[in-house]
Amino acid sequence: MKKTLYIFSFLIILFLYGCNLQQNVDSNPGDEEENVEAVQTEEVSETEENTVEENEEDDESTTENEEMIEEEDESDDDRPKQGDYNVYLGGEVIETDDKIIIHGESNLIPGSRVVGEVAVGKNVRYFINPRVEDYDFLADTSELVDEDGNFYMEIEHPGLNAETEVTVKFHFDGQQNDDVIRHYGDRGQNLEGPYIYKHQGEVGGRGPDNIYKKAEVKTSFIPGEEKAVRHFSEPEWYTDVDDIGDPRVWIEVDEINDDGEYFYVTGRSNLIEGSRIEIKRKNLQQAETLVNPDGSFHFKFDYEYVEDAPFVIEFDPSDFQWNIVEETYGAKGQKLVGNLVETNKFNNKQFIQYEVELESQEIEVPDNVELEIEGSDVTMLVPDNILFDFDQYDLKDDAKKTLEEISETLQNSFNKKDLDITINGHTDNTGSKEYNEKLSKQRAEEVKKYLENQLEGSNITFTTEGYGDSKPIASNDTEEGQAKNRRVEIVIHLK
Repeated sequence: MKKTLYIFSFLIILFLYGCNLQQNVDSNPGDEEENVEAVQTEEVSETEENTVEENEEDDESTTENEEMIEEEDESDDDRPKQGDYNVYLGGEVIETDDKIIIHGESNLIPGSRVVGEVAVGKNVRYFINPRVEDYDFLADTSELVDEDGNFYMEIEHPGLNAETEVTVKFHFDGQQNDDVIRHYGDRGQNLEGPYIYKHQGEVGGRGPDNIYKKAEVKTSFIPGEEKAVRHFSEPEWYTDVDDIGDPRVWIEVDEINDDGEYFYVTGRSNLIEGSRIEIKRKNLQQAETLVNPDGSFHFKFDYEYVEDAPFVIEFDPSDFQWNIVEETYGAKGQKLVGNLVETNKFNNKQFIQYEVELESQEIEVPDNVELEIEGSDVTMLVPDNILFDFDQYDLKDDAKKTLEEISETLQNSFNKKDLDITINGHTDNTGSKEYNEKLSKQRAEEVKKYLENQLEGSNITFTTEGYGDSKPIASNDTEEGQAKNRRVEIVIHLK
């Protein structure tokens, strides 16, 4: 019995040991696999996170690069592509001692011919078709654009100390080859954009077959010790004019200025491009110009001081206009309407007149000084008894006050700062001719010295003349007349 119990106990122990052993065997491999899987899962998770971060960084970098590329593309897109009908002209003008150099750029097709022109001349802007003799200097050259649309030109330097205008133009009046003509049209009719203007051919009249399109840019400079570098810039046109060609014509003047040498008048209208308009004063033509594509216009002409004489801008459809202008407004202006319309009483033709309000320039002079205006010359007449004692040329004390007031007028009443002034001395017929000429010259010199001292540092130039009794303004037969003839004239030349 005991033996049986021992055996049973032993079997139970063996069974329990076997179960525990199996449990350990079953449990350990499972833990190792779970640990490996956990480690692998963590590594995968970290790898995925790193990959995601790297991808995000790559995406950000790619996005930034794409944005940069897009910006570059957008920048490039601002300029029309080569061969586009929307033409671009640009570049720079460099002044050297003996040359005007043009480094040009464009989007023109290769082989397009461009013309460079250098012009100097005070009269060239007054009229639409100036003659060669109106220029002080005129030179031009032409070149073909290369594969990239660029071009290079050199022109002789005018060597003149005056406003120098440089023009680059692309036109079709006998200039272009067959490939260029096929692309842009035989009259440039395919050309578009802010650089484009209409113009009349050199021969062929005013008909539509002789109206061309051209691309053109201008810049200007005044030569100096520091050599100028100028960049061509895109013209800026008005974009708010939506009634171009309407027979109810309107004209506005935006600005009128002068520098003592020229008047500058800028304005706008709804006239069609190419309309020829004039600016007049006292019924005398001052200048003419063609209306721009947006209806704007510009005048430049000689400065002349005239009291109470407004400018008048005139547009006459019957006066040597292009056919397209005559068709728009009528060959006799019969289509024109509105409050600016005037009628010629001799032929019943209608035209436009717009009066430009101009503030009169006030010239203040001392009470004892007379003022005379003739053309562009303003003359102050100073009686000699105000300035000098009889038969003397030393200035009186009272004269100095008068000359100080005149100095203030010269400084404040004229826009032009580099005035050219002549001081003329005059006498009556008492005494010899030689003596009177000498005395009148001495008196003029004394006035000059005093004014120069008062205006020290200014750009005013003085010259003197002594005329003696050779230019009387009254009869020398009376004392009153003799008194008028004894005088000093201060003549301001405004031209």
